[in-house]
Amino acid sequence: MSKLRLASILFLLSTFFLKFSSMIRDIVISGLYGDSYMADAYFASMVIPNAIVLFMLTGMKDAFLPSYFKYDKLGKGFSHLTNIVKGTFWISLAVSIVGAAASPWLVGMLYPDFAKFEQGMMIAAWTAAIYFLSISLVGVNAVYEGYFDSQKKFSFSTFSQTIVVLTTILFAIIFHKTLSIYAVPIGYFVGTLFSFLLKLVVLKPGKMMAWTQKMDWQEIKSFYWIFIPVGLTIAVGQINLAVNQIFASGMGEGVVSNLNYAFRLVNIPQAIFGVTIATIVYPLLAKAKSDGDHQSFKLGMERGLSYMFMFLAPTVIGMLILMESIVRLTYERGAFTESATALTTQYAIFYIGSVFFYSIQAVVAKGFYTLDKGHYMMRIGMISVVVNVISNWILSNIMGPAGLALSTSVVGMIYSVITFSTLYKIFNGFNLKYIGKEYIKMITATALMFLALWGLGKVISPALLGDILYLAIMIITGAVVYFAGLYILKTTSMTQLLARGGKAKSST
Repeated sequence: MSKLRLASILFLLSTFFLKFSSMIRDIVISGLYGDSYMADAYFASMVIPNAIVLFMLTGMKDAFLPSYFKYDKLGKGFSHLTNIVKGTFWISLAVSIVGAAASPWLVGMLYPDFAKFEQGMMIAAWTAAIYFLSISLVGVNAVYEGYFDSQKKFSFSTFSQTIVVLTTILFAIIFHKTLSIYAVPIGYFVGTLFSFLLKLVVLKPGKMMAWTQKMDWQEIKSFYWIFIPVGLTIAVGQINLAVNQIFASGMGEGVVSNLNYAFRLVNIPQAIFGVTIATIVYPLLAKAKSDGDHQSFKLGMERGLSYMFMFLAPTVIGMLILMESIVRLTYERGAFTESATALTTQYAIFYIGSVFFYSIQAVVAKGFYTLDKGHYMMRIGMISVVVNVISNWILSNIMGPAGLALSTSVVGMIYSVITFSTLYKIFNGFNLKYIGKEYIKMITATALMFLALWGLGKVISPALLGDILYLAIMIITGAVVYFAGLYILKTTSMTQLLARGGKAKSST
């Protein structure tokens, strides 16, 4: 087995574990606080600093990879790492201090309806402040995780993020009686510290940076000119989510929480398959760009889009069919009631389109970043924010809270269409015949799976078997039918996945 294939498998497993632990965190929060105003205040206020967290965490990694490869080729990789780590620390520290100080004013302006509840504003303000304080370490962690990705150590980068989630879960479980819901943001802060200490232990202080090296602010400035549009693009999804939360916060108690639970649940396939495949493809694209290998870049993009769709299409359709059982099995316990299950299921169904469209965008975005065209993504992203505000206003007035979920899917569709067509034009095209042929085969296999599950659903039901056994039978049946369909249709992506040690051929 090649090193890249092994690294890819380990990364997929570690990403699955990360998302599984993230799901446990949401399950713990839902069990303890359900869809109460406390959960509403927490979810709404953490979205604001979390947009900056994603800006730093994912955006930094996407910008750092091609930058590091460029300097490493000149023998200045370690020096460049040092400059970016030092510069990012001071910038992140400044953002942390300003953000934490401004948190009371910020939540008061964005979420005035929380003042109706006794502790609503206090929970929101302290949650935002603690998350802002975490940014001082998030930025540095992000640079090192980008460095580990450049060394194809994807799984370690993901594991260090998992530590943050696991610490958050432990704090919520252990300290919820003494600290109430404040235990969740405090756990996140402590987890971020643990994540940094892990990197310190693994790399050793001498290999983390050249401690005595003076910062080259010109080099840092040049990097941030590339990073800022990349980071803003990554944060667009979180900005749009914040817009949704602002609308939702005025729609009554529980709306923010149930929308959040639905979004986090349907987001799992995107994070596991869309983001995973995009992350694995990225170093290959960056190297192809660095080597001037036009064909390898083109092939990497085509393969990335094909593999992403191969795993995502059946997952999305399967979730649509099984959504109520998935929501009930995942969340319905403790403070999370049957009525919350019904609302969360409804919202999740309308959110499902965003999984597919934003996964396409995740792969396409890597092409823009590799070509140093991140500013295109930023412009398109800013347009999507405006479209989202308008779409939220229209659809929420027509459909209520469900309209906010549908708006996310609609905006995702517009976003992915514009980004793909723009990259296609910049790069002078991809092999659309190959991609289209692969997608048609995958759609056919997905349709066969849908028919099989629809027929099976007439025979068995959750009421008859219970959710666990029902889901197990349906998921196994769906997977067998789908992959058998891919095999019978001789899908190229499936053939390559099963090939042992063979090189991917050109799609041309």
